[in-house]
Amino acid sequence: MKGFRLAAMRRDRKRILEFLQYKGVAEIKESGFACGAFSKVDTRGDYIYCLKNSERAAMAVKALEERYQMQKPALAFLEGRKPVPPETIETAAENAGLLMQSAERILVLVDEINDARVKITQYKTREAILASWEVLPVCETFRGTAHTAAFIGSLSGEYTEQAVLDLIGGGFDPIYAEIIYTSPEQTNLFIIAPRAMEADLEKRLVAIGFTRPASPEQDKSPGEHKRDLERMRKKLEDSITEMESDIGKLAVHAHELKLTEDYYAIRAEKYRVINRLAQSKHTFILEGFVPDRDAPALKQALEENFTLSFDVFGVEDEDAPVYLENAKYIRALSGILESYSMPGPGEFDPLPVMSVFYYLLFGLMFSDAGYGLILVGVCGFLLWKYKNMDENWKDNLRMFLMCGVSTVFWGIVFSSYFGDVVNVISSIFIGREVGIPPLWFAPLEKPMLLLIFCLGLGIIHLTAGYLLKARHLLAHKRPLDAVFDAFFPLLILYPLVFIFMGSGMFNDMAGFRLSVPERLSDGLMWLSVLSMAGIALTAGRESKGAARYISGLYGLYNTLAGWLADTLSYSRLLALGLATSVIASVMNQLGSMAGGGVLGFILFILVFIVGQSMNLGINVLGAYVHSNRLAYVEFFGKFYEGGGRKFQPFSVHTKHIKIEEAVRNG
Repeated sequence: MKGFRLAAMRRDRKRILEFLQYKGVAEIKESGFACGAFSKVDTRGDYIYCLKNSERAAMAVKALEERYQMQKPALAFLEGRKPVPPETIETAAENAGLLMQSAERILVLVDEINDARVKITQYKTREAILASWEVLPVCETFRGTAHTAAFIGSLSGEYTEQAVLDLIGGGFDPIYAEIIYTSPEQTNLFIIAPRAMEADLEKRLVAIGFTRPASPEQDKSPGEHKRDLERMRKKLEDSITEMESDIGKLAVHAHELKLTEDYYAIRAEKYRVINRLAQSKHTFILEGFVPDRDAPALKQALEENFTLSFDVFGVEDEDAPVYLENAKYIRALSGILESYSMPGPGEFDPLPVMSVFYYLLFGLMFSDAGYGLILVGVCGFLLWKYKNMDENWKDNLRMFLMCGVSTVFWGIVFSSYFGDVVNVISSIFIGREVGIPPLWFAPLEKPMLLLIFCLGLGIIHLTAGYLLKARHLLAHKRPLDAVFDAFFPLLILYPLVFIFMGSGMFNDMAGFRLSVPERLSDGLMWLSVLSMAGIALTAGRESKGAARYISGLYGLYNTLAGWLADTLSYSRLLALGLATSVIASVMNQLGSMAGGGVLGFILFILVFIVGQSMNLGINVLGAYVHSNRLAYVEFFGKFYEGGGRKFQPFSVHTKHIKIEEAVRNG
């Protein structure tokens, strides 16, 4: 990564920034020249304004898509952003003001429609309540006349007029009770009695649970009030129809609003960068980072198109962002690396080595040629069909395509094709079992051999981690640290591994053994012991006194326990590989339970599709998760610290479009 400093005339600032933004290869940092004649321009207000407009335009587009079902095809997200020339952005700039008025109008209408719908719901709720009082001829607050007292309210439960009178009891003649509404839950009453009985009747009614209506209408009967609510609701419904029609007229601007959204996003990014520049009355200074490979071309292009000074220089590792340049099938794992951490200052790119083991381990855990062919076919087809898709999706598909290739390889090695589907189909529907022999061995027949192989591959994976650590230390001119921290741990394990491979136990597990002479075995044992002593004496070298030796012994313990625990963790390769094959075979057996014939064949196909699809989904997820774990914990744990900052170039970050031309001349 290189640093650069650009100085140019202020009148060219807009064109230079557009040039850099469309080029997309330079990261702009805070300028250190903001002193004396140079100062910074506060563009935070403009940045917030453009960002807000972009968000408001996006909200308007979303509202239109939701209302008018501007549905995209199921895989539309793979089609990528539409390429457009820079002139399209200029056109969007000219119409941005009018289109933002349309966007705001859409959002206002949407808010008004939502408010109207809330009121309609409230009106409907109130109408439902009033429906039980609709036949009441007076308002709910009516209390009687000069000579009569009126009681309007409800009782819980369902009653007849006589039942109500019986509940009230004697001594209240004459009294009139009318049932306004009744249901199993509630009975609404209208009771009239002489004014002289009002107080006593009030007490009796309260005693039996009589309650008056809550929030009654003051000057209208329930029926009149209900009809008023119906009119207001109808008016709101008509207004919603009218507002939806207005939004429909604005829906023709949906595409232009998308351009407006992206236009303001581009402007917001530009104002964010302007805030980092140092400017005088007539000039400005811009500083940042550019990848090594792009620096010469960027310098040449700028000097050809503008009058400026462009200096490129080396930068301290602590200051520079991290840019990883790899072949596309190695770069496909960048997302997995980034989710852990980018390389820290002075660290090298681990992706080339990581990718080899990642693809091998994924395929070994999945290890079925049928499933691998599905991964390869689906990912390959999507990459071929959707050539304009965003790079993130391309990387994901490339990663799973390579994982599929590895899965096919291991499936052929171990003869797993949707489990034992070839054997099952031939025996059930042909009458003679035919199988495809493995290139090496069948894991279900020799699981211990597969376990030994998985642990051996794990040791190689861990060894690669230690060797990368040695490379890092040697690159930083620390050869003794490389010997103490990388080679000593390897010299502990490998002699013991060779001794074990010459033992009878290894022969029982793997079916073969190494011929290790006794003198060589003794020498290997001494080499391992001396390496242990070396770690015990050097692991605590940063401490002093007795703490040095205690730390050394603790370091030795960690090394030995680490080798044991990390190596055993690779047994998951065996477990997941066998699980894929066994579950697939179980599904095949379930599908073949009906035997041969047409019905048996139909049942087999149904069970095969459903069962194998479930097994594919479950085990591809398991292989992905555990491949990441083996990379993060076992592999990176040996050498990788991370903590770097990803290179973030000043470029066009848009949602709907991308600029066709990488460079636009001034």
